Amino acid sequence: MELPKFLIERYQFWKKNTFEDYKEIYQQASKTPQRPIAMIITCCDSRILENTIFGGSVGDYFIHRNIANIVPSKNEKDQNVQTLSAIEYALKVLKTPNLIILGHSNCGGVEYSYKKLIDKKNTKDFEYINQWISCLQKTYNNIPNNFSETKKITFFEQENIRQSIKNLYEYDFIDKLIKENKLNVIGLWYQIKTGSIKFLDNNSNFIDLN
Repeated sequence: MELPKFLIERYQFWKKNTFEDYKEIYQQASKTPQRPIAMIITCCDSRILENTIFGGSVGDYFIHRNIANIVPSKNEKDQNVQTLSAIEYALKVLKTPNLIILGHSNCGGVEYSYKKLIDKKNTKDFEYINQWISCLQKTYNNIPNNFSETKKITFFEQENIRQSIKNLYEYDFIDKLIKENKLNVIGLWYQIKTGSIKFLDNNSNFIDLN
């Protein structure tokens, strides 16, 4: 396999510039265990740059990505043990105090799931994706019928965040940490076009983060 030219050039630029600017931080990070201030579960979407959005430095965020930023329910944990193992490591080993579910607008995974669930015949040859997004069936059922299609998909994206947070409480080790005030769970929805973020408040409403 050939190493792409863009990869070489961008690495060389990073090494000569960004790495040099933060050289001492990288050296210190190599000597001490990581202690991230938050775990961020977000989508695989290449347009979501969580470290840029939240000004992440070396060691700040423990990141896990999957299609449509889903946390499976306890009944569906076998769908993706990687997500739960990442959470378990962040909470049990790293003692991470904040867990963020970061969803976003224009989510291809959510939109595909919506179209597939609304029309059972609209199924592409995606063996693994179809299995994974089956986790969204319960969330899909909560979409109001009187919304426009665009509004339904936005609702679906945000409801997926709500449901993922509810699913977290199903796991005893997570629920225990929350009840002991050792873990703060946060739901965020990022709009790509405007760069704005909405956060899930205590009344389960998405409010603009100003």
